[in-house]
Amino acid sequence: MSETTVYETLVAVFRDELAIDPARVHPGAALIGELGFDSIAFAIGLVSIEEQLGVTLRQEELIVCKTVADVVQLIERTCNRVAPAAAMPATAGLPAP
Repeated sequence: MSETTVYETLVAVFRDELAIDPARVHPGAALIGELGFDSIAFAIGLVSIEEQLGVTLRQEELIVCKTVADVVQLIERTCNRVAPAAAMPATAGLPAP
């Protein structure tokens, strides 16, 4: 998943689920100060991001994100953590028949 796709999805989630004007969203935007995130926004964002991107994020990791770029990096790290295992064929490590 490309960084651009992740960023565009975040902008859409912020717009559609949290009513944040996309013009206010940029990589350096502070989630709490600039975009007005609170605990409810984090919870709604978490669920929406997971549904839209098909990833599972840890709430404790998302809460420490300070900027939009931090969230993008978290999602990228999460995808990279999951990707190698998901890409492994089901027969990997089994003896040949």
